[in-house]
Amino acid sequence: MTVFADTPRWPRHGTVWGHLVSDRSLEELHEAAARAGLPPRAFDLDHYDWPASAREDLEAAGVSFVGDRELTRILLRSGLRVKLSERPAARARRSAEHAAALGLDQVPRDLIVGLLGHVDPLPEVPGAFRFTRDRPHGRARIEAHDAEGRRAAERLLQRVDLLARAAGEEGFVGQVMDAPAAHR
Repeated sequence: MTVFADTPRWPRHGTVWGHLVSDRSLEELHEAAARAGLPPRAFDLDHYDWPASAREDLEAAGVSFVGDRELTRILLRSGLRVKLSERPAARARRSAEHAAALGLDQVPRDLIVGLLGHVDPLPEVPGAFRFTRDRPHGRARIEAHDAEGRRAAERLLQRVDLLARAAGEEGFVGQVMDAPAAHR
């Protein structure tokens, strides 16, 4: 087994979170995360975020636990690391690829088609929004700070839904985060 986890230390959503990485491949990482019951949305470019409550499931999946610094060294040696300074560009490339595959001409700030991965958190700017839909006929979870953001989210959701259906899908599944051009 060459999948490793550190000790959860990062607070968010009422718990603390750790990281799960592979020293070989993203495929191996996805397989280990699935065995441990981590949701695909927990993937973040080169690692999975995992809540403290998942430790027993990770142990049962054969994950090796190491310190934070050792985890960083493992990820760096693997060649899979996406540096903090390169993460915005990596997200922009992913968004552009997913928008092109969907046929969306205007690329949102962060876009994921499908269930693997998550977009950035909702920024604290007027008109910004974030939405998630995990099933093609399910209700989308929309986050927005104001009515302008909610309306923009609903318009884009309707558009990506139509594009997904035109491509033979039952509807859009994925996540989007966007903000007005002045805040990009």
